[in-house]
Amino acid sequence: MAFHTWQIGLDIQNRQLYALAIQQRREGWKLCHWWQQQLPQDTLRNGVLQSSPELVAALTSWRKRLPQRYSLRVGLPVQLVLQRPLPLPTQQMCEPIMRRYVQTAARKLFPIEPEALALDYRSDPAGDQLYVTAARQSVVDQWCLPLQQAGLQPEVFELTTHAFSVIAKAAKLPANSVLVLRHGERWLWCDSEGICTSDDAATLTALQQVLPQGAHILLCDNKERALAAGTDFFSPFDLFHYKQPPLPECPDDFTLAAGLALRKGDD
Repeated sequence: MAFHTWQIGLDIQNRQLYALAIQQRREGWKLCHWWQQQLPQDTLRNGVLQSSPELVAALTSWRKRLPQRYSLRVGLPVQLVLQRPLPLPTQQMCEPIMRRYVQTAARKLFPIEPEALALDYRSDPAGDQLYVTAARQSVVDQWCLPLQQAGLQPEVFELTTHAFSVIAKAAKLPANSVLVLRHGERWLWCDSEGICTSDDAATLTALQQVLPQGAHILLCDNKERALAAGTDFFSPFDLFHYKQPPLPECPDDFTLAAGLALRKGDD
């Protein structure tokens, strides 16, 4: 059944929307669909999605092109959430006991009543703690509204930073390499140590001052690469075994949508 389900990443930005759908095949991922759409300039205000007739109309039209079976993963701006580590209890817990443990701990972790929060958590790769993520439920509801008005059912809201780390992991970066993406006013970069963000660097040249010394830069921006010596272009479409033209002129624009689509499903 999973082979018939489209995994869809949806990256909504100011002025633009990017969507990408893939399917798992035995030999690798198949690119099933991509779509981009211009949007009003104020579609996002401080990271909060603003519903508009243009946005709902675009999403409604797009929904008609999707199959019945799909798993929709939507990117959420990192500034909307708080994230805190939480030590795992000494005794092993299963659901729903683990969720109640997180909800109880949230009263101490966050300065907002748990009833007003949407909570999520995942295990640290080291296995000794959880990472608890919280966003205001009202903000999540505001993101859901135009999607639901268009007949779309999001399965997951995921941080854009995590979507980028999924891409970096799938790319199997060579040693001493850094994957770099310009996302709005922020730079994202990821190496073997993890993901970092920078709001201070106005240009790639300025960002290079804070990147690991001597690192080989793989840039998710072919236009920027033409101006930056010593960098190579990275296309998220290179991660897909099956793809057929027509393909977008700027595949790097779909980097976060691809990371969302490649994200593993929740247990």
